[in-house]
Amino acid sequence: MELTKERLNIIISAGLAIIALGLYLFLYSPLINKLRRAHSECKRLETEVLQAREAIDSLRTKAPKGKLITEEDVSRAIDDLTKNGKLAKVNFISITPKQTGEAKQVPSYKILPIEIEMESAYEDLGIFLGLLDELESCIVTVINFNITPADKGTTKVKTKMVVNMYLSGKNAE
Repeated sequence: MELTKERLNIIISAGLAIIALGLYLFLYSPLINKLRRAHSECKRLETEVLQAREAIDSLRTKAPKGKLITEEDVSRAIDDLTKNGKLAKVNFISITPKQTGEAKQVPSYKILPIEIEMESAYEDLGIFLGLLDELESCIVTVINFNITPADKGTTKVKTKMVVNMYLSGKNAE
């Protein structure tokens, strides 16, 4: 069997193909698999980091948009409260300010509880409660609320709630 140039080229080509296949099977393929595992681990870690960042952001306290008001400004703040209620299609039945109380931990402000009775659609109540957070004239927190159906056959609800309005303690003396 004679080794011609043509056969030599075929043997060299076959040998190079076998070497390339061997390199692929023993070096490249395990590296690709290792890369795929590392990629999926990175994706998992990225997801965990995103969830952790969202959790951290949700735990951050937002500074209230409102401010402490004086006792003279209470009626103006209640007017703002009712204007927001009207924007949310809430019908106020009664708004009754109660006796102010000193804050127990920080005596630099007073708390004015306000009882509110109102009637609205359930969705409008949600909008109104969201608007309370947007009040800029005062700081208001909802202490409790009770929702009952207004009448049979309607989608309206009656709500009784108590909100605390925070007053500056300057007039406390």
